[in-house]
Amino acid sequence: MHLPARTLRLSRVAAAAVAAGALALGLTACGSDDDTGTAATSSVAATTGESAHDHGDGHDHGDTADAPTAQSLQSNLEQITNPDVSVDDKVNLIVDGEKRRDLLEQLNAKLQTYRGITYQVADVTVDGETATAQTTITSPTGHGAPPMPMTWQHQDDTWKLSDAGACVLLGFAQIPCAHV
Repeated sequence: MHLPARTLRLSRVAAAAVAAGALALGLTACGSDDDTGTAATSSVAATTGESAHDHGDGHDHGDTADAPTAQSLQSNLEQITNPDVSVDDKVNLIVDGEKRRDLLEQLNAKLQTYRGITYQVADVTVDGETATAQTTITSPTGHGAPPMPMTWQHQDDTWKLSDAGACVLLGFAQIPCAHV
């Protein structure tokens, strides 16, 4: 689908607002019938926390998790926005993903005709169980949002996209994401 230039400009403005920390609902997606696209390249500068953390949840978390690579975080995003990946798998890629199951089903349906979203993840920093990386999202038409910080949480021995990060992706697909 091709959207009017005004809509495309609005999507960039909305993405910039997200990048500035104003998570807005109903971000406008850039659309195309083009199903081509390649994975963006990644770079990383990682730092890690120094000590074990007591999360107060009764579990011994031991040392801080190994820092994720930019490529592993990028792969997480690519899996979430790949319509060939089942919703059952996607709920395990997002913090509290089961609570977003119905929205992920909507996302998979929309992505059937909107393939080729790419990501560039860079400047990964880790603070305890939270990783933050500058992330650039580019539509299949080549329109991209400015780099924005996205976060992942270390859970169940893996790095999962934060709920707020999932809401950003859902917002680009024009799927409202009420905070749960």
